[in-house]
Amino acid sequence: MTARKTVVLLVASLITLVAVPIVWYGYEGRRGEAPTGGAGVVQTSQSGIPRPRAVPTTPPTPPAKIKTRAAELPTPAGSQAQPVELVVASAKLRMPIVPTGVASDGQMELPPNPARIGWYRFGPAPTAPTGSAVLGGHLDSRQYGVGPLARLARTKPGDPIEVRLSDGSTLRYRTEAVRDVDKQALALDSVFDRSGPRRLQIVTCGGEYLPDRGGYQDNLVVTAIPAG
Repeated sequence: MTARKTVVLLVASLITLVAVPIVWYGYEGRRGEAPTGGAGVVQTSQSGIPRPRAVPTTPPTPPAKIKTRAAELPTPAGSQAQPVELVVASAKLRMPIVPTGVASDGQMELPPNPARIGWYRFGPAPTAPTGSAVLGGHLDSRQYGVGPLARLARTKPGDPIEVRLSDGSTLRYRTEAVRDVDKQALALDSVFDRSGPRRLQIVTCGGEYLPDRGGYQDNLVVTAIPAG
């Protein structure tokens, strides 16, 4: 093989290696828009939502993740009626609720499909007399695209929220607050409160999406209180 042919083949190989990663781009920060490509849409919202009290010796998390604090997990709810569906009419949102626990990274486990929302089963159930029942889910994903929680930001204080239970009954809430909170500043003791007033906390990703800083920079938190 001549030296000229060797150089041409080497240049062609380098072009191929550089070009391949370019097609892998991120889709986040465009809340409410549908993805424009299937395989090219990066899995989003992987920073997730933390469980309360993380181990102090845990290595620092990237800016897109929320620091956690360690604690013993209580026994998950058993025989009491459990949440099975979330309805937020003002956001045209109706989602099945599935019980979840703690992911391997110490954060609240979230259903992979953003069409579903998780209930943190190690915290209070919606039927508990005190404490915050926490629901959390992904905004979108590479595999499934944009989920209903992309519309959650439309919710305003005073809007009704319903949680349907496994026994056929419905719990009704009134939205108290809708806020974007920096993921590093989220008050976990408040969101995952076990002994305070009875509340519903719905959490997903929010704020600006910055790929070079790990994704969404905020958590969107909707807090609701029992209606009536």
